[in-house]
Amino acid sequence: MNRYIVPLSLLSVFFTPVVAYPAQNSMSEISEYAEVQQRWSCYTAADAQVREEQVTGGMLPLVVFDGETKPASIETRMDLSNVPALSVAVMHNGKLDWSAAWGQLHTSGADTDCGSLFQSGSIAKPVTLFAALRMETEELIDFDENIENYLSSFNLPEGLQSAENPVTLGNLLSHTAGIARGGYAGYARNESIPTDQQIVRGEAPSNSRKVEVVSVPNTSLAYSGGGYTIVEIALQDQQHKPFEEIMREWLLFPVGMKQADFTVPLPDSSHPHTAHGHQIDGTAIAGGWNNYPEQAAAGLWVTATDLALFLLEIHKGYEGTSSLFTQASIGKLLSNKVENHTYGFRLIGEGDMVFITHYGATEGYRAGITFNLQTGDGAVFLANSNNGANLGEEFFNSVSRTYEWPVFREKKVKRINQSVEVLQSLAGTYVFPNQGWTVSVLTEQDSLRLAFPAGNRLPLVMFPIQGNPLEFAHETGVIANFSGEGADMKIKLFGQTGHRQDLVD
Repeated sequence: MNRYIVPLSLLSVFFTPVVAYPAQNSMSEISEYAEVQQRWSCYTAADAQVREEQVTGGMLPLVVFDGETKPASIETRMDLSNVPALSVAVMHNGKLDWSAAWGQLHTSGADTDCGSLFQSGSIAKPVTLFAALRMETEELIDFDENIENYLSSFNLPEGLQSAENPVTLGNLLSHTAGIARGGYAGYARNESIPTDQQIVRGEAPSNSRKVEVVSVPNTSLAYSGGGYTIVEIALQDQQHKPFEEIMREWLLFPVGMKQADFTVPLPDSSHPHTAHGHQIDGTAIAGGWNNYPEQAAAGLWVTATDLALFLLEIHKGYEGTSSLFTQASIGKLLSNKVENHTYGFRLIGEGDMVFITHYGATEGYRAGITFNLQTGDGAVFLANSNNGANLGEEFFNSVSRTYEWPVFREKKVKRINQSVEVLQSLAGTYVFPNQGWTVSVLTEQDSLRLAFPAGNRLPLVMFPIQGNPLEFAHETGVIANFSGEGADMKIKLFGQTGHRQDLVD
């Protein structure tokens, strides 16, 4: 674990200047965060060391084989997961309990610390949401208003919206606007960056599809990056400012997220303390990272501590003690449940133990946040690898065991033996017609090997487990079930069904 203090004289190099923006908090409120932000190398509360050691030394894979799997250190799990850098934060009883970082920013680069920036992918969305929530509280915008009333530089093309049932700002923020599903691929650092209007119109140099209303608004949930780009345009049209300035003024600075930044491209001054993204095989992303001009949907650079402060401020709003978020506004967000989601947050758990949870993914990075508004407990992870999601889930599970949460636990299974004849009967190439996937299943001595198209996923060695007679598991949480015979053999994988097309000798 990397723990060293950066002199306060260097903080101005890394912190984005905010003096040009009006203060949204009193100086006493800002100073509340100063101690945490100045602890550049990470933070551990006075009574948190034992809990921190239990979490970081008790990591388990997502699938635990009974009598075989042993706890390991977080560094060991990083090595096994091929994740170069990881930054985390844990909250307990409404306060930051501890934060930590491991690894290097890039090959032969500086050590990662708690001031290192990572891309957070779709976690940009809830951050944007809460900035908009503050603006609605100040009566500058209305979530129930037709989005066209806030747009001057763009208009939604005709679709399934109507004058009687228009797309509203709230629809877009809650993914119920009927906008086509989908995310963003990003742009290499040597590629041209499109404008927001080019992105939503699907015009060059944009690499994404045109944004349009493909289903009736307010009738279904469809997670949509395009919807948040419409919000981005609307806020800029309404405020007459660049999006990164709006976010600094309305959320980042007031909350104390002094290192977080929506600026695209990332300023040169931030490059020395930025973690480079990596593919699943450990190959670095060309140029270190891709640019995501779709700022509201995927453009947030952030630290784990920044995100912890964000969640803790939401908790204060829930309890009625925040000067930024009202209790009524938080209640309004939580009451808007659709398919166990609310404004992009997954609601995990039941009763008083519900965790609002959100994940993010960009090329070379994975991120996650989870928080219980009742108890003030939660966690954050940021990883610079496409393999980082599984490691992040392992981290959540380890925190859950240590802090005795009822959610986020590894799956326990018991390995069994299958005959060579049974294993060979399952070999072949399986096609998933609805998803366009092709997976090869090969026989090994006492297991099966699943091979995926190059670059999509590393091969997985799957072991037979107790339960379904033809069920196999990998420690990363992947479960495969086989059914049928001969040419009618099927595999259920990632919740989808593939059909065998040919046999493998």
